[in-house]
This record gives sequence, C-alpha cells and structure tokens, in this order.
Amino acid sequence: MDKKIVDKKSFAEQVKSRVEERLGADCRVQVEDVCKNNGVVHTGLRISVDKINISPVIYIDSQYQEYEKGRTTVENAVGHVICSYREKSRDAPADMRRFLSYDSVRKGIVYKLVNTERNRELLEDVPHVDLMELSIVFQYLLSQEELGIATILIHNIHMKLWDVTTEELYDAAEENTWRLLPYEIKSVMDVLNEILESESGEGCREQVPDSVPMHVLSNRCRVEGAACMLYPGLLRELADKAESSLYIIPSSIHELLLLPAACEEESGGIRNMIREINDTQVAPEEILSYSLYYYDREEGKIKML
Repeated sequence: MDKKIVDKKSFAEQVKSRVEERLGADCRVQVEDVCKNNGVVHTGLRISVDKINISPVIYIDSQYQEYEKGRTTVENAVGHVICSYREKSRDAPADMRRFLSYDSVRKGIVYKLVNTERNRELLEDVPHVDLMELSIVFQYLLSQEELGIATILIHNIHMKLWDVTTEELYDAAEENTWRLLPYEIKSVMDVLNEILESESGEGCREQVPDSVPMHVLSNRCRVEGAACMLYPGLLRELADKAESSLYIIPSSIHELLLLPAACEEESGGIRNMIREINDTQVAPEEILSYSLYYYDREEGKIKML
C-alpha cells in the first residue's frame, strides 16, 4: 500500500511521475499552478508529446480533494489524467500554427467579463477594456459544445505577435461574440424548472409563480454568459420589450438576472441579495461583482448603482 501523501504538491508530483511512466518516453509532464479568474489558483499537469503541437493542462484539484477524503487513489487519479488528456487531444484542432496569424484567428475572437479588482495581476498581462468596476478581456474560441466552450485567453504577447491594438481586438470581439455565442433569455421559473427536472425528473411549476418578472440572461452554452450585457442593442431591445429600465444583477460570470426597475431607489434590498448569493452560492472563481447595475432605458446606458 502506498504511503499517504500529505499535501497537494507531493500528490501532483506522484501523479506526474506515474503519468510519464504510462504514456512513455516521448511524453513530458510538468506540474503547473495556473491562476484562473479572481486570482483562484488551480494545480494541473501540462502534457506534451513529441510531434503533437497541443499540450493541454489537466487540473487535478478535485482528484486531490477526493484523495484527501479517502475516496480515490493515486492510480485512479493517474487514469483520470490520461483519459482527460486523450479526450482533449482528440477534440483539439489538429494544427495550432494558425494561431500565429491574426487573419486566421480574427473571426474567432470573443470577449468575456471579469472583475477588475480581483484580477489585477492577470490584467497586467492581458489586453483589456475597462467597464465601470469590470474589465472586458479577449479569448480565441477554439470549440464549443452544448455544455461548454474551449478558449485561449489572449495575452499581451499575442497582441504584439499579431501587431494589433486593444481597440482592434474589441472591434473583432464585438462583431463575433453575439454571433458565435448567441444569447438566451429565460424566465427564472423556466430555469429553475429545468434544474429540478434534470435532478429529479419533476418540474417546479407550483413552487415558482408565473408572475415573477425576473429573467436569466446568458449565452446558449451558459458559460461566461455575463458578457451578453455587451451585445450591441440587446439591453435596449429587452428594456423596450419590458417597457422599463432594467436592474442587471451579476449572478456570476456565467449569467445575469434582469429585473424591470420602477425606480433606482428600490435597489438596496437587491444589493443585499447579491452579496448573500456571492458569499453562499457562487464559487470564488465565478464571482463577477458585488455591485448592482442599471440599464437606463431613456439614456441607453449602463450604470453602477
């Protein structure tokens, strides 16, 4: 029986060693700590194989948590890493050399929203546009499926390689994002009903009244869908349909809640709700903001309240 590993770093090194043994001599594995959204750090293994120009990172945080609880073994974690690597390698584009040319990637550039204060270190290394207390950053969309997307975050070094400006990236993303990641808006009742049906096979029509005026706005993948608030003309269209200005509640980086706003003065209770949701329901890396936003229908502008 293997001696119990006492920390994540040792666990990662042990998994790394066994992955290298299993994949063979032409395989190189590195342990990497990757800073994700909001400064949350994940530990992963970057796997490189000769003659293959894709080197995906397989994160092992959840495997280590299960190991700590006695629910899995190092060998099971090794199997998980190898299966994940093979799946990512199979789904990845065959040739990443096209990423060297801006003309080749321009039509795949999209944007997402992050919290500025929580991503100060990251923003030093990536092109971005300020929006109130948020920042718009840019990604290249590799692929998308019903339940997720694969992207490459665009860094300053890419911008230098392509000889483009932040403004050019924004123009491309504004043109592409709404087209590649179309928006989806549903009532809160319908979303809750979908969740309950997926978990238990039963709906929740009786629990949530039809009169609830709140809607959920995201993209169809429901990944990093808070960026939908940037889609040209969308908030105006939704406000005109509601015949009202809108409260924009940042539920997470993945979605927004929209609520018709009778007046700005009723916002105190909503801000308290945002804080409670972020503190109790949202993973740290998925928090977008503790602030409440307001789309003014008359002015056609977004404000922070």
